[in-house]
Amino acid sequence: MTAEKILLFPSTKGNVGEKEIKPIEDMLDKLGIAHTRYENGDGGEFDAVIALGGDGTMLNACRIAFRKNKPIICINFGTLGYMSGLENSEIEMLSALKSGFITEKRMLLDIKVIRNGKLTAESTSLNEAVVARQTDGDIASVALLCDGADVCDYRADGLIFATPTGSSAYAMSAGGPIIDTKLDAFCVCPIAPHALGARAMVFSPNSCLEVVNNSADGNNILLSDGRSVCGLKKGDRVLVTKSERTLELIKLKKDAFYETLYNKMS
Repeated sequence: MTAEKILLFPSTKGNVGEKEIKPIEDMLDKLGIAHTRYENGDGGEFDAVIALGGDGTMLNACRIAFRKNKPIICINFGTLGYMSGLENSEIEMLSALKSGFITEKRMLLDIKVIRNGKLTAESTSLNEAVVARQTDGDIASVALLCDGADVCDYRADGLIFATPTGSSAYAMSAGGPIIDTKLDAFCVCPIAPHALGARAMVFSPNSCLEVVNNSADGNNILLSDGRSVCGLKKGDRVLVTKSERTLELIKLKKDAFYETLYNKMS
């Protein structure tokens, strides 16, 4: 696969400016690859996305990539950059965009909120979906079901539903397992549960997970990759399933999942 036109998606946090963007644009010019910057919600036509920043920038840019069914790579200008394909000192490797590159598919989650039998909100996540209590709210009271069967009732700060990509992010910090990104599976991890036996669980990608919100109206919220989707009312049902869409990550370096994990997290 090759790319003739690139969409550049710089971080909006102020750590990526002209000084950081110009060398990358110069490299693309040298390769004869057209490029444009993402501005005001308009990306135009493109063959691939280059996110410039950290993991937060990657999560923002990936929404554009999977909606357009285009591959993406992130050049790390952030602190951690666990999902980055290149460090900012490795931009010469962008030459593979012209000569040919491979991609790796990553699983996504579809999230739907059903209220009184009607679809109220929906989102798609690369990392995780989270049902959580408001910062000033009471503890969350929710019930988890899998394919219509009761799994567990939780009183906790919330529940995390993570893909393999997201298993090494929020879910890991909350005590969840790390899932190899080559697997199709997702995990549910309770956040600070009020139960000695509450543990993270891994589910088949064919499962339909459902959370029933038993908390008072406005006490809980739904987040998708760190973004607020909506507030939840009592009785709302949140459905979490594997998405039919996938995200394609551009791979320019040797795949070393566990080496990257160790280097970035240690």
